[in-house]
Amino acid sequence: MHLILSSRATKQGLRSSLWSKHQEAMKATNHVQAAVAYVSSVEHPLVKDCNARRIRCQIWSRHDHTLATALPVLEWAHRLAETNANFTWKLLGPFYHPKVVWWHRFGVYIGSANLTDSAWYSNAEAGVFITEAQLDNEGLRHPLEDFFADIDGQAHQITPQLLADARKLLNHEKEIEELRKRMRQILQASDHSKMFTQDSLATVNRPAPRDRRKNAFLKEWAETLRYLEIVQARLSEPKNKPKWVPADASPGIHTDQFLHAFYYKQVREGNSHPVDKWHAQNRTNPEAALQHAIEWWRNTPDAPENEDKVFEEWAPLHRELLKPDRLARMTSDEFAKVVSCVHAFRNYAKYRHVQSDQPPPEDASLIDTKSLAYGREIYFGTNALGWRPPELLNYLLFGGSAQAAPFRLFDCLESPYKVRGLDLSSLGELIGCGLPDIYPPRNDRTNKALRALGWDVVVRNPNREDG
Repeated sequence: MHLILSSRATKQGLRSSLWSKHQEAMKATNHVQAAVAYVSSVEHPLVKDCNARRIRCQIWSRHDHTLATALPVLEWAHRLAETNANFTWKLLGPFYHPKVVWWHRFGVYIGSANLTDSAWYSNAEAGVFITEAQLDNEGLRHPLEDFFADIDGQAHQITPQLLADARKLLNHEKEIEELRKRMRQILQASDHSKMFTQDSLATVNRPAPRDRRKNAFLKEWAETLRYLEIVQARLSEPKNKPKWVPADASPGIHTDQFLHAFYYKQVREGNSHPVDKWHAQNRTNPEAALQHAIEWWRNTPDAPENEDKVFEEWAPLHRELLKPDRLARMTSDEFAKVVSCVHAFRNYAKYRHVQSDQPPPEDASLIDTKSLAYGREIYFGTNALGWRPPELLNYLLFGGSAQAAPFRLFDCLESPYKVRGLDLSSLGELIGCGLPDIYPPRNDRTNKALRALGWDVVVRNPNREDG
């Protein structure tokens, strides 16, 4: 352990050894984690070097009304994920002020320096550097891992909506700068300056249980959706589409079927679900795992696991029936067709004992027969609002803006909206089936495939087939 201090030992003024320590680290590390409050430029050495070398890099920075993470940085970080899956950037709110950089296999810096040019080159900054060996010898590795895990649990993805808000803030930058100038003048003219204070986290009221569940759900949804968007962006490149996939296939459906085939043909082993083994192998380089999986996918001569049926039969049926006018007058048979073309619903129905007065369709498999029968059965159930399933789907898909669909999805999982037979995986798929140009279908199998690629995605039922 040794100090990292700014020094006036050179004629150039203050110089910190942090930059040279980073240069050493780049020769040894394969994974960088940085928890910092302020980031001013994508040209910062840590950001630039990790991206250029495709080193796994996770950054958590601050987002508030002052744009602690500069708007160009936010925009760049949001775009970057589509070209470098090894780079992730998440944000926390105003009560966030750490300066910790961990170059795995090399050591960790804990001090006062943000990821700004002034912090690394001109400010008076102070900190300590702890080697990897010292982390283990002093029992500090697990607390450090817990620190980053706790931060990640509170962090949020950069979204288009967040960027739009940030641009609005930037429009007032000149006004704000004028105010800051006057504030500096007042402070300089004052004989007695005082410390500015603000409420701490201890004063924040704990949210109600439902609000905590909702916040946790929306956070998980947004993070997983971002990974799906990364995959979708790669698959949208013409070179990555197999010849047997229809040219007009929806990007969302294409993404879902790629993950479906990848999970069942590459990850799953008989009745075993070795998702965590794959995650351990790929978590330090999800970019390489994604490239390898897409290379396998684009070279498939035909559908690995009946994905062509989804493109040619299921998707057209969903586009026809999942519309407001059709949902408003949907019959039990039509509803049964809709849900029988949903993987998660089928996997649930096949384990149920269902009876039907109607003969099964010609050449229908047992799972087709059970899915149609169970779909007709739950069609007649209602929720506490008196809605039947088609009314719930109409609310889920069209009860407001498409961007707010995840909020409505959470509603559909709890009273008074909850309808028997439609759970998170089924409804998550149906969002993608009804709005395929906006959301890829999602179920727990989707989560398993993304986690197997190396991303830190939550899997609800690791040892059960779900979609």
